[in-house]
Amino acid sequence: MARAANKLTDLAIRQAKPYPDGQKTRVLPDGYGLRLTVTPGGRKFWQYRTAVGGVERTAQIGEYPAMSLDAARQKAAELRELGRKGRNPVAEHQAAKLRNRISAETTFEAVANELLAGKKKSVSESHYVKISGALKANLYPTLGPLPIQEISPPMLREALRKLENRGALDYLAGVRRWAGEVFDFAKAHGYFVGDNPAHALRKNVFEKHKGGHMKALAWADVGAFARQVDALEGDGATYFAVHLLLLTACRPSEVREARWAEFDLDRARWTIPEERMKKREIHTVPLSRQALATLRKLSSITGDGDYLFPSRAGSKARCMSDMALLYAVKRTAGKEVHAHGLRATFSTHVSESLLWDDKVKEAALAHRKAGKTEASYDRATHYAERVKLMQWYADEIDAAVKGADVIPISGKTAA
Repeated sequence: MARAANKLTDLAIRQAKPYPDGQKTRVLPDGYGLRLTVTPGGRKFWQYRTAVGGVERTAQIGEYPAMSLDAARQKAAELRELGRKGRNPVAEHQAAKLRNRISAETTFEAVANELLAGKKKSVSESHYVKISGALKANLYPTLGPLPIQEISPPMLREALRKLENRGALDYLAGVRRWAGEVFDFAKAHGYFVGDNPAHALRKNVFEKHKGGHMKALAWADVGAFARQVDALEGDGATYFAVHLLLLTACRPSEVREARWAEFDLDRARWTIPEERMKKREIHTVPLSRQALATLRKLSSITGDGDYLFPSRAGSKARCMSDMALLYAVKRTAGKEVHAHGLRATFSTHVSESLLWDDKVKEAALAHRKAGKTEASYDRATHYAERVKLMQWYADEIDAAVKGADVIPISGKTAA
């Protein structure tokens, strides 16, 4: 004789009351393992009961009325099917509940903070501050509290739309890219399943930047730019910072945060510690005669302190700000040129000269090798060649300024 099933009705469930004595839970079976329980407090829960390995097991699958009678029967049927396949329906249901709870508690902000904690150990302080600040200012207010699994491309798009509206298109691209890193990190750790929402926003979604001037300085403009830099000598720190940026092809943050302890003027070299480098690798910069001359002048002004370019009195910052250096470069160029763009100027002119091996140029820019295998075997920094390269480049700048043959500056060069 078949077991009775579908014993319950919606009316019976609605009318079900706790036991009058209020001492125990009331159980109303529906059949085939599904039952409704009514607690002494009057709450109603669906349970599925089955035997696993000869032992009775029970899983709570939902609460009435949030889970209707039909939905409860459907869920019970799914669990019975798992049992017929030799799996443990109760254990799998409990595991799914745990995954759902973890997913709900794993917010975008929590995952982003976990990613940032790792980045803090692998990138320079300035790069870490840039990424963390961008995420906190632009994505945490709207996406931060949300479970990361629930965030869709349209939701991310709306969070980024305010950057587009104010015309910060380059910044928008950076924030979108860093958001993509958060979702990739979440996928790798099992916090997110599906396609990365940031990848759907890479093309044909946001307005493209239409800047009138390239951010890199064209070589044809270098002579005029350098002459304008010389005209800034009366501005103190600004002059020296821009001059050093031009002569070393270092990143703006590496110049702004430079400390006198990093320099060996007698050996004409600047050793930037790994914690200040973007890729967390020590970088030694050969100093041309022109760079040495600039540094010796600066040492008479700030040489008694820690930083080459200390912040102004009363400022909470330790050294010159990123905006101060950016503005100085733009003001000197007289047009939209980014401080970082001077590295592109160096890279382009060195490449177009056809005088230098590309590996030497990349080493001068502190770029990692393109492939991990190559990087693991090629430990060369090409320092001897870079000594010649940086002096050649400084002389090229002098030639651009004078419009004539270079008259070398006397004095020590890098060793």
